[in-house]
Amino acid sequence: MTDDGIKRVIGPLSLGPSAYTEKSVFTHRGGGAELRCTYERDGSMYSGGLQFSRVRAYRFRAESHCTVWHIDAYDTLVEIERSAWVAELHAAEPVDIRDQWTIRHFMIYIDSAGAYEVAAEGYEWLPEGTVS
Repeated sequence: MTDDGIKRVIGPLSLGPSAYTEKSVFTHRGGGAELRCTYERDGSMYSGGLQFSRVRAYRFRAESHCTVWHIDAYDTLVEIERSAWVAELHAAEPVDIRDQWTIRHFMIYIDSAGAYEVAAEGYEWLPEGTVS
């Protein structure tokens, strides 16, 4: 455990080991967000990623500024339990809407990019597909 909470592994970005990530793109539209990645596995290129629902906040840390704590989430989605960041977000909620949001802290470290953190109600894996 660190001051940032306890990491609970949810699952890997891709099935099987990925050799490298060619690119990652994070977009936030309205109440949702997506993290799309293109990566190599077994000599072929694939795309996949994550979709987050009811996003309350997000942050990014460049690879050069990540610590071992972030890198431990290498190509793996984790949930940060007992997150100080989520506590801060709850404390900032206006009283009239307090407790209307379920806020969970998700993090994934993408090679050659950095650590993406999202405070959201939930997530879904985007379908994986081959890239030509």
